[in-house]
Amino acid sequence: RYANSLFVPRLGFPGFLGPYCTPLNMGGTSAEKVAAPLVLATRPWQPALLVSAPVMSNVATVEAQQAALAFQHQQECKNKAEGISAESIKNVGELSKYLAFQPQYKAQLRARPDVAQGELVRVTDWKLLTPEDYDRTCFHFEVDVRGTAMEHAVNGSQGKALSVYATNDGEKVMEFIKEMKLDPDQIVSVEELAPQSEDGTVVLTTVYKLLTQYLDLFGKPTREFLKKLFPYAQDIQEKVAIAEMTLDRKTEDFQDRQARAATFADYLTEFKSLKIPADKYMELIPTIKQRVYSICSSSDYRPGKCQLLVVREDWQAKGGETKYGLCSSFLTFIRSGAFCVAHSTHSVMQMPEDKSAHIFMAGLGTGLAPFRAYIEQRKFEKTKGHKVGPMTLFFGGRYSKAEYYYRDEFEAFEAEGLVKCCNAWSRDQKQKIYVQHKIMEEADSIWNELGREGSTGYFFLCGSKQPEKDVFAALLNIFETKGGMTNERALKKMDSLQSAGRYVTEVY
Repeated sequence: RYANSLFVPRLGFPGFLGPYCTPLNMGGTSAEKVAAPLVLATRPWQPALLVSAPVMSNVATVEAQQAALAFQHQQECKNKAEGISAESIKNVGELSKYLAFQPQYKAQLRARPDVAQGELVRVTDWKLLTPEDYDRTCFHFEVDVRGTAMEHAVNGSQGKALSVYATNDGEKVMEFIKEMKLDPDQIVSVEELAPQSEDGTVVLTTVYKLLTQYLDLFGKPTREFLKKLFPYAQDIQEKVAIAEMTLDRKTEDFQDRQARAATFADYLTEFKSLKIPADKYMELIPTIKQRVYSICSSSDYRPGKCQLLVVREDWQAKGGETKYGLCSSFLTFIRSGAFCVAHSTHSVMQMPEDKSAHIFMAGLGTGLAPFRAYIEQRKFEKTKGHKVGPMTLFFGGRYSKAEYYYRDEFEAFEAEGLVKCCNAWSRDQKQKIYVQHKIMEEADSIWNELGREGSTGYFFLCGSKQPEKDVFAALLNIFETKGGMTNERALKKMDSLQSAGRYVTEVY
């Protein structure tokens, strides 16, 4: 998926080259003037000088493992690649010398040069969790993070989430390239993709890779895009039509296109007279941004692994067409053995340091993810001889047979006494049952551990934003009925819990 991007330097400046993405330093032409790189582009290497320094040795080991993983991916793609045409070789031209002399140019493999923290990780597990004929696609996803910089920064119980960078569908990109009469193998210079920390660098990649890995081609544009687009129309009527869509009197027409989920690609292919140089697409279309997912695993309990609980996002656009989220679709179709770019991200869902504190957890749909990590963390701590406090899980879904994710695991944890599961299935019976109803059933426990003076419990909520107000109202009700508080005192109590980090929500 990533292996054929080429990145080269501008003369006299640091630059980028490589079968994946390889930074180069063009400070001088002789090997004597260029410092040896920490990690060579084509093989893992560790400077002998650093072997005796423990900290630096660890750094070198991690970088060597990263280089080895990228090199392995590169070799696999080479083995699978079809024959390269003479025209493609001609396009590469003198760039081959940078491949031949990577050490002299300080070459390093990079996943995405514009994402400083991004790392290449291998997918090691993918499982469908909902029935194949169900109206929602929810699945389990796992990557191997051993040897990466984020290996010890992806514990879902410790306030960590995973940022994933999707790629566009290759077939759809090729359809677009054909319609726009572009050459997929043409090499373009894109300075905007170079690392911000490295001045004077330039990135070279192919048109196909630019549109697949970097640009949000199938995202929704703003009117600013149209203001930049109309000068490229050769036909005067099309130029006027595009320009008019930026006017206030055409706001309704533009909003209608937005409601129909028109994409950058839709606008670009609609106006046939557009003539856009390949290196100008970067100025018109933004890059693909990260999508953040709660981590559903504890890296203490599952060393070297990072797991996600993901639902494929879909919605009905105006006109009835079903649209799908870019990243959730990317993860829907990726399978074990493939690679993706990701990095660790901060999350507010961090379990308390007090191992004996009672933790109440309300997970709505895939909002269950961090609480699986919480329970795994308590399981790990218990196996290490620590005394751990009680946990109560309120999980909300529609049908137990279709949406009880990780049922076997939770039933085993409950049988062990680690957690009490209070599941709310809204469609399993005629009367709708939601998480707030299950919360009210635990009113005595919640008051004793969360509401009364001197209590030390915590309450976490994760998932859809809509039920947040109902959960909040249920807790207020408990404080009023079980604690005899007025509504005003109950509200102040909730404010104090939030300020103390004992009532935490992550809703979306």
